[in-house]
Amino acid sequence: MGFYFTVHLILGALAGSSGSIMSKISSHPSQYPKWMWSPWATYGTALSGLCALAAIPTTFVEWGFLWTLATIGELALGAALIVVLPLSVRFLLVGIGPIISVVIIGALWGFWRI
Repeated sequence: MGFYFTVHLILGALAGSSGSIMSKISSHPSQYPKWMWSPWATYGTALSGLCALAAIPTTFVEWGFLWTLATIGELALGAALIVVLPLSVRFLLVGIGPIISVVIIGALWGFWRI
């Protein structure tokens, strides 16, 4: 179950980082790089969030209700732990987050192995 804990923690961190940065970007635009205003960041944030949310029904179908509650906790823990990272690392996570999220959710759905 270590694999599932790790990937859910990563999915939560990616979604949390993207969500927190994109929600604050309009109030402090000078603190963020210019590429954060691009469609990549906007659509990437949505994709990271959707992949994190897709992990919940995926876990429910495969493992049941109790493991789904654990998944929700792991996603929340990942989103909460993101605040200890420096802002530059969080920018990097927003940039590469959509690719990592798709790879992880594809592995959870059985399309490939990681």
